[in-house]
Amino acid sequence: MDLSEVEKAVDDGRGYAAISVKTLRNAVGAARAKKNVVAEISAGLRAAGFGHVPFEIPKRQDRVVLLYRLGTGEGAALIAMVEAAHGDGEQANGAAGLLPTLLA
Repeated sequence: MDLSEVEKAVDDGRGYAAISVKTLRNAVGAARAKKNVVAEISAGLRAAGFGHVPFEIPKRQDRVVLLYRLGTGEGAALIAMVEAAHGDGEQANGAAGLLPTLLA
């Protein structure tokens, strides 16, 4: 699986997909999920318009990461709130504006 296949999995999943660290590691062509490799995966996903939970990709290849398309999809507003809980004041401020959408 490469990053284009990751993108397809997220799109097929209506904006999100659970994908193993092993699959993500293979998508970037790495042999092991070391600290620099998971950082590369995270940066590549963000650059391609994806967020992920947990916010730090685990190094264990048997772990699963929830990927989601940033800004769109059924769960985008809810996931933005989760991100804000782990972010700085600016993120929390922006997420607070989404709260009426979640409660509507």
